[in-house]
Amino acid sequence: MAAGGGAPPTEAVRGARGVSAVLAVIVAIVTFAAGLGAGWLVFGQAPAAKQVLLLGTNTPFPPFESNVGGTIIGFDADLIQEMVTRGGYAYEWRDYRDFTALLAATAAQGVDIAIGAITMNGDTGTARNATLHFTNPYFLSNQGVLKRTSDSRVYCAAANCLDSELNKTGLKIGVQELTTSFYWVDSNAKNATVTVKPSVADLLLALDQSNIDIIVIDKPAADGLSAANPTKYAVAGTIPTNELYGFAVPRTASDDTKHAFYENLVTILNAKLAEIKSDGTYAKLIDKWF
Repeated sequence: MAAGGGAPPTEAVRGARGVSAVLAVIVAIVTFAAGLGAGWLVFGQAPAAKQVLLLGTNTPFPPFESNVGGTIIGFDADLIQEMVTRGGYAYEWRDYRDFTALLAATAAQGVDIAIGAITMNGDTGTARNATLHFTNPYFLSNQGVLKRTSDSRVYCAAANCLDSELNKTGLKIGVQELTTSFYWVDSNAKNATVTVKPSVADLLLALDQSNIDIIVIDKPAADGLSAANPTKYAVAGTIPTNELYGFAVPRTASDDTKHAFYENLVTILNAKLAEIKSDGTYAKLIDKWF
């Protein structure tokens, strides 16, 4: 799935939001013909022309990213759009049906920037760095436990969950495939019955139908889902993991024709992230979404 390049396969994508419908068609045609990622295209030679970056994500994952009528919104969306706009780029979005497809498409240069509360540190981050080049971190997070509001059972006695409280025979845990939640449960809750789904939407359906007891998911996402649906979902506790989130571009070999482009893109993104933090924009986005 990670081999080759060009535009992502349509079957892997939920929908697109671009600078215009006409531009989206142009990007698709030129990308197909040239076999290049959308961010490598320059339309015309006029000084006003902008490179169009293809931004990939996987929703729903509130408050970081959600798809509302084909428009991507959330903290991640606002932040990356501010960063790339300040960097002088145009952009369009692709919403992938699952997180694994998003990372694979990015590694294959079918996406210029992956956005999705992506952990860049720890063992998982080290593995991802083999195919992805991360920006500086923009958010610190932990894991959380999400349950049905109607479920009166106590899964964590205190605010922070003990590993032993979730490593129980008979406990049914749901996790999203190949996320840090998946790896945490795989390492620390071996006695539990684990259900792995490709998307958060699939996990929520399993929770609604009582096929699982809890979902282990990034804590801000658990908070966001509970806040948006308090009669359905509640946060049962926090699993301290100290994860750093970063935006990711393809990691290319030094002899790859796009190597200089992506290296320069990360440098620009880091500069704009620092600028956004220093001028108060970052703080305003935190207040808006959390």
